[in-house]
Amino acid sequence: MKKFFLILSAVLCLASCSKKNNEISFDDSDPLSLVPSVSWALIIEPYASYRKEPDWSSQVVDYCRMGEVVMIESTSIQDSAIKAGQKEYWYKFEKGWLCETSLVKYANKLKAKKAASDLLK
Repeated sequence: MKKFFLILSAVLCLASCSKKNNEISFDDSDPLSLVPSVSWALIIEPYASYRKEPDWSSQVVDYCRMGEVVMIESTSIQDSAIKAGQKEYWYKFEKGWLCETSLVKYANKLKAKKAASDLLK
């Protein structure tokens, strides 16, 4: 019995000492994905309208759909047109402005993409 455990432990030791290829790869195809100063937004409404200015009465210039992940370029705080005395956050994107009610903000693109895949399941 001792001989069996001795042989078994020797085989396990030799197997664990073999060289394995544990190379870590990093996807750097999108360099802005993890930049701390860049925030990302996940669109959570079925359809949202980009506005020309950060205001509900502003002209609609484009549209986006639920599940899209877009980079936030800037932020504006405006008086709420819906609730008197309160403020609304508006976010600037490449295509125009969206109100905070249409999106969820994430610190990096990878988190936003993961949330988008969960949202669209």
